[in-house]
Amino acid sequence: MTPAAPVPPQPPPPPSLNSFRTSVQKDNFSVSRIPNDECSWALDYPEVQKGCFLSRVCQYAQPKRCQFYDIPSFLQVGPTCGLTALSMLLNGQPTATELFAEASAQKYTINGEMFSAQYLYELTQKHLNSAGACLFHEGLLDCARIKEQLIGGACLLVPYDADVNHAPCLRSGHRAHWALIVGYLIDDQDKFFVVARHGKTRSLAVWSLVSLSESNANLVEFAQPKGHEGCTFLLPPGGIDGALGLKERSILITALPHKLIRVR
Repeated sequence: MTPAAPVPPQPPPPPSLNSFRTSVQKDNFSVSRIPNDECSWALDYPEVQKGCFLSRVCQYAQPKRCQFYDIPSFLQVGPTCGLTALSMLLNGQPTATELFAEASAQKYTINGEMFSAQYLYELTQKHLNSAGACLFHEGLLDCARIKEQLIGGACLLVPYDADVNHAPCLRSGHRAHWALIVGYLIDDQDKFFVVARHGKTRSLAVWSLVSLSESNANLVEFAQPKGHEGCTFLLPPGGIDGALGLKERSILITALPHKLIRVR
């Protein structure tokens, strides 16, 4: 008797929306993996579409306003997030490596870390020259001044606590990180979001201004960064929550020469 042919294996089930969401930390996330009905208003701006999809922002409704600067993305090497963010703003001239050498000579850093917003502000002032102007901001980010400046075309260098997906979180400063805010978005419910770049990914991120403001205001304690347990880090007088530190500190940059893209 001829044995029955083996039953072919069942094909794998189609991917669910949960499978899309697990890609939040992957730079090779393909925009083609976004369901056709999500964030379709941003089809002509794939980075914005990806950032909004991963953050669940404006999934099915167009934003009232959205704009961002065409600023290059650089990945940081070592704990140089602040210097890398500044180099992005300066279009890579100077590089983060060159800024590190300068900051080290100025006694602002040891390993590339920038636990002082004041020190980074001084570096920013020096290198902007006539390409823009910078203002030091003290206080909460979720305020009229910051919103008005971003709407008017400003960028923002801001320290915050970064979660595992690099979004703002509340870890008392133990995961302190720097980002460059390159634009903003206002959704159909009038909620204000920022468009960000930082040195841990080449992708644009979209975060609520409220969450970024809360994260910036919770920077009160230094914790030895993972992967750098044997390194000595330079803290400003008074610590990261002092007058020269990070808590409720940020840097506004105006009159930029970069191309401004208005999505809406």
